[in-house]
Amino acid sequence: MLRFFVSKNQAITCLAKINCGYKSGIFKIGLGFEKHFFPTLTRIYIQMKISHSLFLASFIFLILFACSPDEEPLFQEKYTTEDLYKLHGTDLKDWRIEAFYDNYKQKVLSAKNACFIDDIFVFQKGTNEIQVVPGEISCSDVDPEDEITTASYEFYEQEGLIFISISKASVVNGVIKNNFFSLQLVELSNSKMIFASGEKGDYGMSLVFVSI
Repeated sequence: MLRFFVSKNQAITCLAKINCGYKSGIFKIGLGFEKHFFPTLTRIYIQMKISHSLFLASFIFLILFACSPDEEPLFQEKYTTEDLYKLHGTDLKDWRIEAFYDNYKQKVLSAKNACFIDDIFVFQKGTNEIQVVPGEISCSDVDPEDEITTASYEFYEQEGLIFISISKASVVNGVIKNNFFSLQLVELSNSKMIFASGEKGDYGMSLVFVSI
């Protein structure tokens, strides 16, 4: 028998099939209450726990996996062997650098911009080597005894990625100074391509090529 102490003036509602009584200021509940109340309370408790768990699971799933329809991958896309024809055409294709940026998003040009846009890059079918026709502007602060620019690209077919590597070596007073870097292809069309570092929409160091 369970006992609950209540005041005489307190209103008490007794559910059907529950044996209720009031005597001497003590509210007595019979075994019928235990038989119906505790299973019901248990079911309510379990349902609340399940609902709480489902809410937490849904919330965590939303945080981890929900994506905006406009969300895009790190770089624009992956490339195939067919895309290589945009680089070298049916045989060879000439490109020049329109701009060399230290920060593409903020349009901050590199201090080496002038000496890079002066060169012509010839992409050829059947080879990863890029022929560089040097311009008249040197990347060295002083007139070099010699300056050689070499370039190549690598196509990783399985990953669908293309990288360009460029080296500018200058000889000044018998000392060789080499400027080397490698960038990933992030945008490509028949007339324009961009090799860059950083995330899509937030490119840092970048080379913008246009076909000629």
